[in-house]
Amino acid sequence: MSFMQEMETTPMEARQIYSSQKEVMKKIAEFSGEADEIDIDEWIFDLNNLFSLMKLKDEIKVLETMGKLTGPALRWYQENLRSFITWNDAEKALRDRFKEFTSNSQLMQEFFNIHQEENQSVISFYENVIRKYRKSRQFITEQQVITVLQNGVKN
Repeated sequence: MSFMQEMETTPMEARQIYSSQKEVMKKIAEFSGEADEIDIDEWIFDLNNLFSLMKLKDEIKVLETMGKLTGPALRWYQENLRSFITWNDAEKALRDRFKEFTSNSQLMQEFFNIHQEENQSVISFYENVIRKYRKSRQFITEQQVITVLQNGVKN
């Protein structure tokens, strides 16, 4: 049980916590499962970061996730909701259903060809490199990440 859940809270404090959680969840983009959308791994990564900050129980994570799904992803999730006993079950099922297959060689090629775009900030470029690295960390070293960052920044 988390510290927040163990604390005795007044009804007013509980409402404030709930309100804060709702505000934080607004920062997560909706996910429909369409091909031209954010990658499922990135979306779940963002969800997990917020969930860990909010210290939510599994059943709340499952429900909060449903609130961020639309279209085909929402229909699929609702049809399978009963099979999600834990958040890990839901997370694995989402990845299995919506992850696009990309070969290791394609991931590596994409990673080593990242360059800062004309109007892209250095921070945005860095975040893009790290996002790609998370997908291919099993075969890319930290030194290679540094090299891509150094070589990819425009002069």
